[in-house]
Amino acid sequence: MTFEEAYRKLPMDGTKDLPITWDLSGAPDTDEVLAARRGLAFEYWLDQATDWTPIIPIGRFTVTEERYEKLLAPYAKISAAENPMIGPIWVKVMGVEKNGADQATVTFCTDHGYWRHAKDSPQVRKDRANLESYQMKNVESGDGEHHWRVDGLIDNDGTREAKYGAQCTKWAQHQP
Repeated sequence: MTFEEAYRKLPMDGTKDLPITWDLSGAPDTDEVLAARRGLAFEYWLDQATDWTPIIPIGRFTVTEERYEKLLAPYAKISAAENPMIGPIWVKVMGVEKNGADQATVTFCTDHGYWRHAKDSPQVRKDRANLESYQMKNVESGDGEHHWRVDGLIDNDGTREAKYGAQCTKWAQHQP
């Protein structure tokens, strides 16, 4: 599979059970931002699935090889994930920080107000604003090209709370 074929399989707007609404007004959709968005879409696609076997292989195209081998490969044959996460989420690009020539951190504000385990009853979360930072690397891949890929993820990123927290909390008030 090529990178383009893998990217076409990614449900960038989520799935029926977990729709994603993007607010891209926070930063231009540069290569590293688009790659971080792909990484986020992949993570939530995995969260809502009960069968990971067709999804995990796509991870090779969204994360670095080291991250894939450590965090995804061990689960490549899991086909019965119990109690997946469902519900709509809203995602806003908060900012991009360059960490070097081939490294960047892309931070999103995610509104998890209606995100829940499938077996839980629907209710609005009180603490619904979540800062997610994707540590990106521009690495050479097996195809000889360079691609931005996720090398790390900081969920509920307290280190960026002072910079983005108030804005994220104010923004994360969506209704389905």
